[in-house]
Amino acid sequence: MRKPALGPDRRDRAAADGRSRRPARSTPGGRPFGLRESSPARSPQGPPKEIIHGRNPVLEAARAGHLRRVMLAANLDPDPRLDEIKRLAPVVTSVGQDDLDLIAPGVHQGVAAELEPRRFFELGQVLKLDLTLLVALDGIQDPQNLGAVLRSAEAAGAGAVILPERRSAPVGAVAVKASAGASEHLRICKVAGLPSALSTLKRAGYWCLALDPQGETWPWEFDLTQKICVVVGGEGQGVHRLVRERCEVRLRLPMAGQVASLNASAAAAALFYEVGRQRWVKDGQPEP
Repeated sequence: MRKPALGPDRRDRAAADGRSRRPARSTPGGRPFGLRESSPARSPQGPPKEIIHGRNPVLEAARAGHLRRVMLAANLDPDPRLDEIKRLAPVVTSVGQDDLDLIAPGVHQGVAAELEPRRFFELGQVLKLDLTLLVALDGIQDPQNLGAVLRSAEAAGAGAVILPERRSAPVGAVAVKASAGASEHLRICKVAGLPSALSTLKRAGYWCLALDPQGETWPWEFDLTQKICVVVGGEGQGVHRLVRERCEVRLRLPMAGQVASLNASAAAAALFYEVGRQRWVKDGQPEP
């Protein structure tokens, strides 16, 4: 026999008690189906605007051709960097100091810029370039650390940096500023999973090397002039187990003091310059 429908008075009481004839289904994580987690506000024209600030980051983005427009405070002291920014930027707007403080909180040095939408490379595109030095970052979630590693990688001549889609800080304004704009000159590749990406690199002829405080090999004991991918782990955990298992070699840096290890960006910089030293020597150039 069909269940009788609730009358208006019983429906009202059920609503007041918080009961429903059809309880909402939930995802395994407890979030009801049909409800989306909060996300950055988007304009009708597309994704959120990416704003960077600081003279060096904006200048490097201008040199890389990534600027959409530049906003300058009035009455700035002469600076050759500002002259170059004005020359390279497609659009330059003068704004008041208070407005610039709202647009770019922090030490903006009188200049901010809106970037063109960032283009991320696919792993297949990177492989076609036949680069000899790649860097993969495993779980670096601090944007300051991310920017510092990107700066060292670019200075050492890395052809591309590989980031996982999860467990990674965004390549946003904080990382760009921490990299002093070096991020704008790098090919940045996003992959769904770092272990599978490393397996693909190995099949393509790369040695995958994990920077690991517990490693068994000193950097100068390995030929770093080959096609290599240096894997740098994140703060605290370092290189994750599945990623470490995909690496043929684990490199460690000597530590003469009481501190057990360096942070990710400092350790990466030290290793990158051993890579550069070996390559300079192989090419017949004097050691820097």
